[in-house]
Amino acid sequence: MAKRLVRNGFTGCVGLNMWPVFVVFGASFMSFFQRLLQGTAALGLGMAAWPSGLAAAEAGGIEFFENHIRPVLVQNCYKCHSEEAGKAKGELLLDTREGLLKGGDAGPVIVPGDPKASLLIKVVSYENEDLQMPPKNKLPDDAIAKLTEWIEMGAPDPRAGKSAEITDKDEFDIAKRKAEHWAWQPVRRDIQPPELNAAGGWAKTAIDPFILSRLKAANLTPSGPASRQTMIRRLYFDLTGLPPTPAEVEAFVSDTSPLAYENLVERLLASPHFGERWGQHWLDLMRFAETRGHEADYPIPQAYRYRNYVVRALNADVPYNDFVVEHVAGDMVKQPRLDPATRENESAKGPGFWHLGEATHSPVDIRGDECNRVHNQIDVYSKAFLGLTMGCARCHDHKFDAISTADYYAFAGFLQSSSYHLKDVADPVEQESAYEKLTKLRAANETKVVTEYAATVEKRVSQVGAYLPVAAAILKAIPTGKDAPKPADYIASHPTVKAKAEAAKLNADKLAAWVAYLNKARGSVADPLHGIVKVALGQSRGEALATMRKLEADTTALAKSVKIIETVEEGERNYVKSERDWRAEDMVADYRREQGSDEWFPGGKQFGAGPMKAGSPVFGNDPNRPIREFNENGAARNDELSTRFSGLIRTRTFGVNGDMLWYRYKGKADVFMSVNSHRQVAGPLHGIVRQKLDSKGDEWKWHGHRVRDY
Repeated sequence: MAKRLVRNGFTGCVGLNMWPVFVVFGASFMSFFQRLLQGTAALGLGMAAWPSGLAAAEAGGIEFFENHIRPVLVQNCYKCHSEEAGKAKGELLLDTREGLLKGGDAGPVIVPGDPKASLLIKVVSYENEDLQMPPKNKLPDDAIAKLTEWIEMGAPDPRAGKSAEITDKDEFDIAKRKAEHWAWQPVRRDIQPPELNAAGGWAKTAIDPFILSRLKAANLTPSGPASRQTMIRRLYFDLTGLPPTPAEVEAFVSDTSPLAYENLVERLLASPHFGERWGQHWLDLMRFAETRGHEADYPIPQAYRYRNYVVRALNADVPYNDFVVEHVAGDMVKQPRLDPATRENESAKGPGFWHLGEATHSPVDIRGDECNRVHNQIDVYSKAFLGLTMGCARCHDHKFDAISTADYYAFAGFLQSSSYHLKDVADPVEQESAYEKLTKLRAANETKVVTEYAATVEKRVSQVGAYLPVAAAILKAIPTGKDAPKPADYIASHPTVKAKAEAAKLNADKLAAWVAYLNKARGSVADPLHGIVKVALGQSRGEALATMRKLEADTTALAKSVKIIETVEEGERNYVKSERDWRAEDMVADYRREQGSDEWFPGGKQFGAGPMKAGSPVFGNDPNRPIREFNENGAARNDELSTRFSGLIRTRTFGVNGDMLWYRYKGKADVFMSVNSHRQVAGPLHGIVRQKLDSKGDEWKWHGHRVRDY
């Protein structure tokens, strides 16, 4: 017999208020009912425990959906996320229960029973500025409250049925795109010009027959030759942008030479005005300006150098392929093109075009600013050099060209991983020659100079025993008090110094220098003679030794006590700070040791090929004192060969997790922290990224750089 299954209400079975009853017609009814009762008995207490109010709860939930939720979805969501509209923005459909639970590109939109974890509540509450729905107007608070309540009750939804097979993504077949358009095809050289029966002498160049053929196909007659007066004006305006003088017009009209036209063209191409005229068009493509364009319109440093570079390149007839290489990566060319007049590195000026765009001097959103800057660079590059609008692929695969979103962001990665800095364009050949000479000079003479220096030091050290006790006695005898003389007053001409020097047969200048040094050493626990000076001034040896050991212990304890305040992201825009011990991987750069290729990133010659090793002599400019000091620690130094070289040193790219960066340095330095490739132009924001350091002496110091804002 045929069987029919019917879902219905059934109220008499072990407290169940809603149960699927299978009504079977025919001879099998009794056996089926027996099996149903057996199943009921087997379930026992498990079935009896089913919530007795389920039917009422589900009915209430469906009524809540129909009264409060369906109207919100229909009015605000269906036009972009429904089968009726034929749209599934973000691959999301909201017109069925299945589509709602499935979600879209951003994942499931609801978690029944948990509104806080539901993406739907986050986007309609405008918690995330990058994802807000509806996009134009926020829902009323009452509607958001109803959605929240609905999800809390388990998101009951009577809209059964399959979700429609609709996609918002166009099929992107890059091979097909390339095959269908001539621009992506290789250049063909086998095409012959059309045969013309009667060209009338009009076709003079290889391209003219093609033009004449198209003119004839359109029933058009080519224009006749221009007069000489018209021709010279056209050439002047086209090539130089300036009108010819009456004398120049007369001379050209009177020139009967068969090469008069060619000679005039060559003369105008050789004019400096040619580069000025056509350089304007190229500079427009590069969106050239000498200021940033945003608000206060701050100047772009050295922008004029790029402008002049373009003019000179056109006048020098630089091949276009070389011109392109110089723009893309001219700073990396092994044998750069030099300006014959100034010997400046012309190739290195080409990449300046990357940084000519509008720049916000104090962006609130640095990541957004970076995305916009990189997008501008991609847009300008692709239009000028490729004749394509790659910028369209920022949000989706290109609608027409063979460019995918993956291509766009792969190219963006190259630009994001590149950094901006001003490069020395002085004669690179001369710089390299000077660098090699100084390197060889140092290698050949360092040992000899150090040996000679050691001999003079040995003589001076042998006199320490004579000067130290006398200087200590003078320092110890200096009275204390408000009006008492200061140790700095005890110079070579001071009566006490003179008398002590004469009595001990010592040099008064050197004795005064020892007094000044001992005064400094007794106040600095870091000085290597601190303990000796304290003993010489009367402290017991035991106390001095105890002080030194305490200092060592305190230093060790201090190093172990260093804590890292780490910022951890918990949820959308929610950051929690936690404290942990310092770890070795927290070290961004350690120039006390040799550096690998992934650690040492110099620009220019100033910092050399690597850190200066500990113990290396630092040469000075005083011929009487050739060794200014010895490098006591391995360090990145800009004075190993000469301070006249230019350059910079940068660290590896690292993530900012804590509140502070610490630098150990001495001398002067300009420090810049590039956050998401942002380079500060001016205030009021981000002034903290720039730091000017000055140790005001030859002692190493620590400098804390506050980075908690990033």
